[in-house]
Amino acid sequence: MQDRYLHEGETLLCSRRSSPAVLILVLLWALFETVVAGAILSILLAAGLYFGLGTTIEWWMVSGVFVICLGVAVFQHVHIWREATFRVTTERILLANPVAFFHAPLATVKWPQYQECEVDHRHFLDIFFLARPIRIRYGTADARSEGKFPSLRYAEDIKHYLDKVDAAVRKGETATLKPFIARPRGQRDVLES
Repeated sequence: MQDRYLHEGETLLCSRRSSPAVLILVLLWALFETVVAGAILSILLAAGLYFGLGTTIEWWMVSGVFVICLGVAVFQHVHIWREATFRVTTERILLANPVAFFHAPLATVKWPQYQECEVDHRHFLDIFFLARPIRIRYGTADARSEGKFPSLRYAEDIKHYLDKVDAAVRKGETATLKPFIARPRGQRDVLES
């Protein structure tokens, strides 16, 4: 399957999704959004019913508002989490960060802009999924920027892989690069059947 973000002649070397730790965190955030949005909408509905029709709000109306808010928030966050990916190609690094509500913003780091990569400290949930956040510094010496991808499995191995790809791109040896294999060390040379 051809990736819709790839240019012609560009080779995909690595494509990873964020770990389920991010999904758990965004679902917890969806609960918070549900409480806030549900409370505001319930108050507006109660005021509208009281001043417009002269009646009070029923409990089933309030629960309906909260259920609708929860459904919308969960659907949106799961959809964004599923679309968010960390991709490495022969031309660039694509970071679609899964923490926004309306879309996963896509950051592009071209290899001439790439400076360095580091692995951040684990969060509590990352421990259970053997994941860590990864941070990429890019830009010029005067204007440095950072891209971050939360909770990525094999983050330390990917960090070393990025250094390997960067060296190959600088030497013009991108044809010799092999794709990143998401397996524990010592099992990466075994081909999948």
